Amino acid sequence: MKAAVIRSDGAGKRLSIEEVATPNVGERDILVRVLRAGICGSDLHGLLDANDTSRAPGLIMGHEIVGEVAEVGNLVPAASFGGRVFIDPQIHCGTCTACQSGWHSICERKQGLGSSRRGMIHGGFAEYVLVRQEQVVAVPEGVPLKLAALIEPLANGLHVRRRADPSPGDLVVVLGAGTLGLSIIQAFAAAGIERIVATDLSREKLGLAADLGASHTVDGAGAGLVDLVAELSDGAGADVVVEAVGVTTTYNQALSVVRRRGKVLFFGAVVPTIELELIPILHKELLLIGCTGFNEESKEAIDLIAHGAVDPTRLVTHEFSLEQAQEAMDTLADPASGAVKVLLRPGLEE
Repeated sequence: MKAAVIRSDGAGKRLSIEEVATPNVGERDILVRVLRAGICGSDLHGLLDANDTSRAPGLIMGHEIVGEVAEVGNLVPAASFGGRVFIDPQIHCGTCTACQSGWHSICERKQGLGSSRRGMIHGGFAEYVLVRQEQVVAVPEGVPLKLAALIEPLANGLHVRRRADPSPGDLVVVLGAGTLGLSIIQAFAAAGIERIVATDLSREKLGLAADLGASHTVDGAGAGLVDLVAELSDGAGADVVVEAVGVTTTYNQALSVVRRRGKVLFFGAVVPTIELELIPILHKELLLIGCTGFNEESKEAIDLIAHGAVDPTRLVTHEFSLEQAQEAMDTLADPASGAVKVLLRPGLEE
């Protein structure tokens, strides 16, 4: 099969299109023909990371995958064959305390599809990908591939909303309007939250945020956010602030606009370490909530998409063939491209 494999040269890491062996199917495995694979910001950051923290040479990346079942193991129900599926990229042990509590996203031994952080687990930037039976979730007939390819980021957004547990009438601020920030906005809007402020440096992304559920948008670089939140909250601050950028500046921005005893959702992760101002955390008695991945929210994401409750297709700005994988990465890395969600098409067209 063809795959986009990370290779390293003197100029850094790049994607090389190569013929590799199609994975062997074990008793409880499912071989999926990849139809669409989304490029996540973490894929781009991993490719640019010279330290190979999570995307090492030799890896096939890709964890936002929709496809069709091509082959199943002896112990997998035959009825699974041929159907369209979403793949949960989280590989959990099923036995640790977190897994036993249903918290698969924080499994103590969790591995990730398309990551080399805990072993080389090949992903979906290929014609086929091998997954475990429990990673596969059926996608209803009639859901377009472009929509199905956005199940994974929407499930992340729904998990953030669930962790935030907002109340009707809450003022929610989402810092960052990339794919995940926009998915988070959709998740809050789908729950009936009407006051959502979105920030970003891109005017185009702020326009998307407004179309997808944000009631107010503001350039994240200036002082406008502080003034807007004060105006909307009579000076009290936002009830919930979600950081979806991942750097020190925006995390401290979150602390500055959240109300006393408000909630700050830690979601963005571009660098491993940030510096936070301590006094606002202490004197506002803030609730800091970490978020990663999702649990059963993928089923809710599929249901919302299938019933037209959300329509995230506008997030998809570019699509490329598998052979154009490096061009796709370059496009996502170029601020002038206007890229939000970039998809690869390794398999059948639609």
